[in-house]
Amino acid sequence: RDHGTYTLPEAVKKITALPAHVLNLKDRGILAVGKRADINVFDLDNLEERMPELVHDLPFGAPRFIQRAAGYKATLVNGQVTLRDDELTGNCAGQVLRSN
Repeated sequence: RDHGTYTLPEAVKKITALPAHVLNLKDRGILAVGKRADINVFDLDNLEERMPELVHDLPFGAPRFIQRAAGYKATLVNGQVTLRDDELTGNCAGQVLRSN
């Protein structure tokens, strides 16, 4: 966005449809009837990354870095709201994908 490298539709395609195609996830990547409804609603003018944080929330207090973002109005996973106004809702509608 800041550098004008891609248009908004091009950027969205690069982070949705293209990875779904590469990973052969036929039910994801585009909004269409019969596909899973994974959607991010954001305020483009206020979209930003925050500074990385070191947290100790793994077993035995092990550390890891996380990086939050601002400007997301809602995230829906499988049609359920999992984030609203930058706050997690507690809904866990996704699933872990594992390689064979």
